[in-house]
Parts: sequence; structure tokens; C-alpha cells
Amino acid sequence: MPIKDRDRFWELADDVRVFYRRSSAHPVEYAITLRVLRDGRWRTIHLFDNAHGVDEHHEHRYVGSCKQPPVTRVCGANTAMAAALKKLFTTWPEILDAWESSR
Repeated sequence: MPIKDRDRFWELADDVRVFYRRSSAHPVEYAITLRVLRDGRWRTIHLFDNAHGVDEHHEHRYVGSCKQPPVTRVCGANTAMAAALKKLFTTWPEILDAWESSR
């Protein structure tokens, strides 16, 4: 199992960030999360990963602190990571609103 050794984050607002973590070695394993700063700590509110298989990509939304069952797609890791980042960069306000209303 490759170690996730490449980290990066993008600040979308003072209290909203996209965190990106992936392995350098193949097969590529990754996790991309949308996090918000609430009550003094960062909370994950949306997650993309391939923790269950190299080409099995999951998207999880959160209701409060509870991770919901995934939406699954099958494709290459680069395609999945690019789609995840695009979705988070373009729809994060809507994702945040939905999460805030579920708390």
C-alpha cells in the first residue's frame, strides 16, 4: 500500500479549505477533502478517495459529522482527482450550505 506523501491545500475562504493528499508511488492512492473551521477545529464536510481500490473512486458527503454512503465511479485516478478538484472549487459554497443546514 503506497504512502500518501504529497500534501497540498487551497484556501477558498478564511474558514474553508480543500485538502489534497496522494501517493507518489503507483498505484496512486488519494484523498481530497473539503474542510471548514468550526469550533476551533477543521471538520471534513465532503470527501473524495480511492481507499477501496485503485480505480474505485468514492464521493462522500457529510451530514454533521457523519460520513454518508458513497457515490462510486470507476475510472483512472488522474481523471477522478481532476473531477473532484473541479467540483470542490466550483461548488464549495453549495456544499457548505447543504452541510450547514444538516447540522
